[in-house]
Formats: sequence, C-alpha cells, structure tokens
Amino acid sequence: MRRTEDKQGLNFVDEYSPTLMGLIILLLILSIVDGLMTLHLLDNDVLELNPIMSFCLDLGPWFFLTTKFLLTCFGAICLLVVSNSYAFGGRIHVRDVFPAMVVLYLMVMFWNSFLYVIA
Repeated sequence: MRRTEDKQGLNFVDEYSPTLMGLIILLLILSIVDGLMTLHLLDNDVLELNPIMSFCLDLGPWFFLTTKFLLTCFGAICLLVVSNSYAFGGRIHVRDVFPAMVVLYLMVMFWNSFLYVIA
C-alpha cells in the first residue's frame, strides 16, 4: 500500500497469488479431513461440542460433511475477496488470516488424533 488511507476500507481483489490459492485449497482439504475424523470419532462415543455442527449431524453424515465444506468455502471466498484489505485498524492484513486458519485446522486435527488414541 502506498498511502495510509489505502489501509482504510475494503480493497477488493480480482487477481490472486498461487500461494494464496494453495492455502485455500489446503484449507478446504483439511476441512473435509476434519469432518471425516469427526465422524469417525463420533462412532467411538466422542461428542460434537459445536452446536451448529451437532445440529447438522442430527440430519445425517452427508448433510454434516456438505454443510461443513460449504461453510468453509463461503468463509474462504469472503476472505479471499477482501484479502488485500486490513482489519483491526490496519494491524492485520486479511491475507495473513489464511496461514493462521491452516495452523488452527492442523491443531484441531492433532487434537482429534489425540482423542482417537485415548478413545
């Protein structure tokens, strides 16, 4: 950004870096794997604590997986469109949220693996 005022407001993007697209694809893959791990853990008497996902599970495993994937896609697309913007008063670049989300998903998968071992 050249000027301070460029950090204010939304900056929409129509060209994306290959790295950013790779992070989004990785995020979507991790979402699917997390959903499959969750279904496997539910077969081993582990509870889903997220009330929205718990409701989706009540409607069936395919509904759960589809909803989880579509919600992740929606969030990723929304962030992608404004990936050149800044949040929290210009302190955080929105495109930097994607690596953080990947790390969070990896932490969740580590936790799921831990639950699988102790279940």
